[in-house]
Amino acid sequence: MKRSVYIAFSLALIVTCAGMASAQSSNRDRPAVLSSGEISGSLNNSNGENFYSFTAGPGELTITVDVTVNHRRDETQIGVLNFELLGRDASTSILCCEFAQTGDSGTGRDVKSVKLTRRQTVILHTTNGPVGGGTFRIRLSGANSFSTSSIGGGYNNNNDNNNDNSDNNRDRGNRPGETINVPENGILHIRMKNGTSQDIDLSRVRNISVRQ
Repeated sequence: MKRSVYIAFSLALIVTCAGMASAQSSNRDRPAVLSSGEISGSLNNSNGENFYSFTAGPGELTITVDVTVNHRRDETQIGVLNFELLGRDASTSILCCEFAQTGDSGTGRDVKSVKLTRRQTVILHTTNGPVGGGTFRIRLSGANSFSTSSIGGGYNNNNDNNNDNSDNNRDRGNRPGETINVPENGILHIRMKNGTSQDIDLSRVRNISVRQ
C-alpha cells in the first residue's frame, strides 16, 4: 500500500508540535520547554523568576495572566506576577514590563497581545511580586505551536459538537483517522521524497487527519 500525503503531514506536524513536559526553570539559559498553552503555579516565592520556551508566530499571540490570593488575611496580602516576552536569546524584548495584580476581590487579570512577523522560538519570563502570595495561571492562545483546537477552529474526535447531525460537525470532527492539532495560522512546508515541496497556508485549512 502506498503511503498517502497524509503520512507526510503527520511526520511534519509531530516534529513541529512535540515538546517536553511542562516544568519550571529559573535558569535564563535553560528555559523550561512548554508542551501546552497553560501554566500555573504559586506566587509564594517572593521575587522568584521562571523562564518558559515555546514556538510562536507568525500572527498574533495572546497572553492571559490570572492571579489569585486564596486566603486573604488583610489588605496588605497582594498577588502580583510580572511578565515579559523575550526573543530566543532571552535578552531581546518583544513584549515588556507587564503585570497582573489582585484587587479588592482577591483576583486580578491582565491580557496582552503581540504580533509576530515570523515563526520563532520565544521565551516567557515571569517574576513573582515582592508582596503577598497566592497562585497564578497563564494561558497562551493564538499563533503558537500547541493550539488546543484543530485548524480553523475544528473539533477533534474527543471534542465533538453536541449537534451530531450538523454539516459543520461531520466536516470537521468525524472524519476517519486521527485528527492532528496544529496552529491556526502560519505556513506548513511539506518536502516530499522526490525533492518537490509545497507550502500550505494554515489559515485556509479546516482539518488535517492521518489516513492509511
